[in-house]
Amino acid sequence: MKFIILNSVLSYLVGSVSFAVILSKKLTGKDVRTSGSGNAGATNVLRTSGKKAAATVFLLDFLKGFIAVIITRCFVMFFEAPYECVYFAGFFAQVGHCFPVFFAFRGGKGVATAAGAATAIMPVTAAVLIAVFAVIALITKTASIASCTCAVLYPLLAYFMTDGRNIFNFMFAASCSVLIIIMHGANIARLLDGEEKPVSSK
Repeated sequence: MKFIILNSVLSYLVGSVSFAVILSKKLTGKDVRTSGSGNAGATNVLRTSGKKAAATVFLLDFLKGFIAVIITRCFVMFFEAPYECVYFAGFFAQVGHCFPVFFAFRGGKGVATAAGAATAIMPVTAAVLIAVFAVIALITKTASIASCTCAVLYPLLAYFMTDGRNIFNFMFAASCSVLIIIMHGANIARLLDGEEKPVSSK
């Protein structure tokens, strides 16, 4: 239990570093949460600061989930922590991104960080989801549609594309997906009203 608590707290703190806010303030002098959609994520950075800044934010947010899980794997390997710590690490890195303690609990929607955690835990599943995201985003030019579609698929793929820990992978993926759907509540409402803004296919 102590390892689970320790890794969850550390992962939450890692996730709480909001690169979207940090980078946007450096580039524009403004908080990205006061511009565009108000979301502290790569899509809003794309709208407000351009492609290079958005790509950088996406990569750094992805690494938050990935590194949190890799660090926890070291605890499992060298300190005999239970493997379940890995799932808690991935999920709480995503929670930290969505509700960052360092930034008044106003963060992003957790997609990139969840993708990083998924890559470290079940890389084949993650690769399929990233490909699906890219295709849907290119077709619809709407990041929220791609994100929510992948959130629905994630638990199913986690169960059927992994061996040995199917139930645990499913439960972890479902938890991450539910958080993503919740964070996209406003986007879903705009999609239903036909008011969701597209992003450039480039």
